[in-house]
Amino acid sequence: MSRHRNIRNLDFDDEIGSDEDADYYGRSYDEDMALSPNSARFIYRRDGENPYFRHESESIPEESFHETHNYHEDTFQFEDERIKVDEPKTEVKVPVTNVTSVSSSIAKFTLGGSGSSTPEKSAKVLPEPVNPVIQQLRVSETPRTRNGSKSPTRGPEGIKLNLSTQSLSALLTSTPYKKRQRPEGGKENLNLVIVGHVDAGKSTLMGHLLLQLGFVEQRVINKYKHEASKLGKGSFAFAWVLDETEEERERGVTMDIARTYFETTNKKVVLLDAPGHKDFIPNMITGASQADAALLVVNATRGEFETGFDQGGQTREHVMLLRSFGVTRVAVAINKMDTVRWSEGRFNEIVAKMKQFLMKQAGFPNVHFVPLSGLDGINLTKRPGTAAPLTTWYNGPTLVEVIDGLPSAEHSVEAPLRVVISDVVKSSDTAIQVCAKVEGGHIEAGDRVIILPGIVPATVKQACCENSESTNEVCFAGDQCLITLSGQFEADSITSGHVISRGGEDCLKPGTHFLVRIVTFNITIPFLKGTRAELFAHSMCCTSTISKLVATLNKSNGEVIKQKPRCINRHTSGLIEIKTEVPIALEAYKSCKTLGRITLRDKGETVAAGIIEQVLK
Repeated sequence: MSRHRNIRNLDFDDEIGSDEDADYYGRSYDEDMALSPNSARFIYRRDGENPYFRHESESIPEESFHETHNYHEDTFQFEDERIKVDEPKTEVKVPVTNVTSVSSSIAKFTLGGSGSSTPEKSAKVLPEPVNPVIQQLRVSETPRTRNGSKSPTRGPEGIKLNLSTQSLSALLTSTPYKKRQRPEGGKENLNLVIVGHVDAGKSTLMGHLLLQLGFVEQRVINKYKHEASKLGKGSFAFAWVLDETEEERERGVTMDIARTYFETTNKKVVLLDAPGHKDFIPNMITGASQADAALLVVNATRGEFETGFDQGGQTREHVMLLRSFGVTRVAVAINKMDTVRWSEGRFNEIVAKMKQFLMKQAGFPNVHFVPLSGLDGINLTKRPGTAAPLTTWYNGPTLVEVIDGLPSAEHSVEAPLRVVISDVVKSSDTAIQVCAKVEGGHIEAGDRVIILPGIVPATVKQACCENSESTNEVCFAGDQCLITLSGQFEADSITSGHVISRGGEDCLKPGTHFLVRIVTFNITIPFLKGTRAELFAHSMCCTSTISKLVATLNKSNGEVIKQKPRCINRHTSGLIEIKTEVPIALEAYKSCKTLGRITLRDKGETVAAGIIEQVLK
């Protein structure tokens, strides 16, 4: 046992006092170090006296746990009885003195009163609360409004929007207007969109055409040539007539719809120059939705035509989009024929490929093909001389003659008013100026209208057709017009894609749930329930979801092939239900063709097109 310590003779007091490890569990670092004055004033000491809680008498003794618990139970029970609404058992009259005593008791309890009173004693003084009896509830017949209230107002059945009383009244009230008829005689209106693959020469062709027709002065072209030469882009001078923004001129591509105007022998033409780059297809859709006819420009240069026409080029997609938006008349301008030395063989080769696609696949009737050179201005407004190589094998019409022969679309003046806003020119709190196209009916100054889908009432201050000298005239269906509206407008509440309508029975009712008959294109993934895609219609774009696959249809006769299919494959016609996250201004195709056509796009590709059969909700 010698190796063990002698426990019997061990002095434990000395051991504890000399053991340095004894304080590891009994003390902390903060206890060994003195607190700074700044830290000490935040330390609560139970044995000290806080100057904020001094009382005239001695310190308040702590209560036992059960007393404090009972006190809080009594307090919350009292408050619950005050706010609880029960069915009255008996009718009791509440004296005013009781309310006064309760208020005074609560005041004394809250403020503390004398130092000798305790919360328990203050609670015992309070009288028992009594529930007042409500004998009759009456609603005031006079409507009362609260300033700054953002509560939504219940709208009419089928429209769940935040409507004010003024907007709701305007929506349901039929406004009087004068019935007008388009004056007979004069030139027909033609909305012509220019489409084609990027770098096909669309803007240059149209700029040179406007110069030869006299709608652009030569000094303007000379100025553009001088400025373009400084940037090393001398050949872009004619394109700058339509490409007016600095970014478009620097990049050398059209990015937005350029709108201009010219006249032929029988037509007043509104020219819509659409971008050809695939990144700006949404802008091209805006132009296609406003068009009555189209001019497709293709590049005759070897390799360039094949790039734009084959898979991946924009020529095919532009043609399918035109067909989807109801454009039935198209002419083809085979541009840059000078690069192939006006070869008849190259012209016939392009015509053969384009006819096969346009007439048999897309379904366009009577397509005209015009060989020309937009940069040199050959075969635009007049036929070339006998010495020109083109005259040896071509004796057909010029470009202007082909445009002049395109038929105008039919628009109903008797239809309900439908005006699609394509651009907002100026905007303020009380007035807004927009570019728009009248799709149905007629509009003039003084008309009271509604802007949808936001249900914004407004009054037409001015209305005039584009490039018209008059500021107050009647704009009929098919006209591109400039409209000034007065009213109360919030910032960015009116944008492109909104629709102007009249109130009452003819009012367009926005919806979020539509039954659509579609035709799918060359899609890689079949349509399933829950498939999301971008929905394009007239000048509007929004996110949509396929909520239901109703049936697959026969393309030729529309007969139902299969009910409730699991999917819809490529190049298939089907009936589906589509939902949008926000209300949009669309209606059935039978009511308005422009507002009843849609296109679905996903990941930069057009996947389907269709028409609205019914607005479900």
